[in-house]
Amino acid sequence: MDINQLDPIAISLHQTKEMSQKLEDEYEILKLKQKNVELQAKIDRNNKFLEELRKELQNSRDSLASQNPNPDNIQEQIRQLKQKVASYEDSCVKANSKFSKLSVPDAILPTSLSALVTSLVALREEAASLKLRADDVELAREARDTFIRLRR
Repeated sequence: MDINQLDPIAISLHQTKEMSQKLEDEYEILKLKQKNVELQAKIDRNNKFLEELRKELQNSRDSLASQNPNPDNIQEQIRQLKQKVASYEDSCVKANSKFSKLSVPDAILPTSLSALVTSLVALREEAASLKLRADDVELAREARDTFIRLRR
């Protein structure tokens, strides 16, 4: 068909249809751009949240590492305390055996011996407490490892 044969109303209708289609396409593009902006905002919020969690995790790790004893050196601390306890026990046994041979009444025993006995009891309690903490840390590590293995 020749353009001259077309009715001006048909031409206008055709142009309006094309413009309408073009506007609908632009509207769809704008809707997609808006959705993209919304999704990007969600992504940014999630990334910020993840970064805060990473910082909190690192702070927790640093805090735990700076504690004394910490999970990395608790076994060494327990070993040292066991050596101290053994040494104090030996000293106490030797002192008690010497004093028992002398038949010295308890009322006149030296205060240093009483202090050693008190120190020995305190060290035993501390060793038991550290052992419990070490067991808790070990149990937590095993549970974490098991959980990681199960998740895979």
